[in-house]
Amino acid sequence: MTDEELIHRAYEAWSRRDVDALLEVVHPDAVARPILGANLGVSVYHGRDGLREWFRDLHQEWEAFETRVTRIDERGPCALLTIDVHARGRASGVAIDGELYHLVELRDGMILRLEAFRDRDAAMAALDAT
Repeated sequence: MTDEELIHRAYEAWSRRDVDALLEVVHPDAVARPILGANLGVSVYHGRDGLREWFRDLHQEWEAFETRVTRIDERGPCALLTIDVHARGRASGVAIDGELYHLVELRDGMILRLEAFRDRDAAMAALDAT
């Protein structure tokens, strides 16, 4: 499986809410720094158990949360992803439609690190620093 296929597989699993399929492509030592994690009281999730917790936390707050990778800029073991996000708050009904940027690092054919950004320039600077 290519890195691009791996990335698409992970995000498709996320949108289907298939955490088990997602965790198949997540490294055991994974670290995720999502934007919305801070809203849930957590800014970093560690390992597969942490990713499972993030998945559960996020889907408790959001009735719908779909992502689609629209662009991948690869640089060595890292890639900057442009993500279309469509979400609706469970209690508030607030809708989010827009773009986010994820910097991911791959190791051993799995996602090792994910860091989310609202701003493409900040995400590109983080990619340049890797």
